[in-house]
Amino acid sequence: MATPVLYRVVYGTLTPEPWQNGSLRIRPALLPTYCRYHVKDADYPGIVPDGGKSVRGTCVEGLTRMDICRLDTFEGMEYTRKIVNVKILDKSGKETGEGKEAATYEWTAGRGNLEDREWDFQQFVREKLSVWAGDRREYEDEGEIHSVGNMFFFAH
Repeated sequence: MATPVLYRVVYGTLTPEPWQNGSLRIRPALLPTYCRYHVKDADYPGIVPDGGKSVRGTCVEGLTRMDICRLDTFEGMEYTRKIVNVKILDKSGKETGEGKEAATYEWTAGRGNLEDREWDFQQFVREKLSVWAGDRREYEDEGEIHSVGNMFFFAH
């Protein structure tokens, strides 16, 4: 989930209010043994277990129970929240050696509803982010959100 979409879901705005700034810790992360596929006839992806692949995304810490409830509602019935282990990355994309247990939203609406191609986050940012977030700005190293307790992993 692109950060502006996360903010729109959690805060109702594209950016946090000054009093909300700093309440979330957002870091790049990698989810091993999963792949992110394009959902047929949709702008968004579905991540599913896939042994030889991995999904680059975002680890988000500091979410409240209400934030998680909003995310559950946003993700809907096509996904199930699942506990996973992610690897934290530094800003250059290299593994830091730090692992985290997090929750993610795994696609459960059937593989037949997924295209046989990986979802392209950069293409989403260029072509669809303005529809989902209401803003045309470019966002680097953003992801699709997924989590555990107050920590989520979002694939991108």
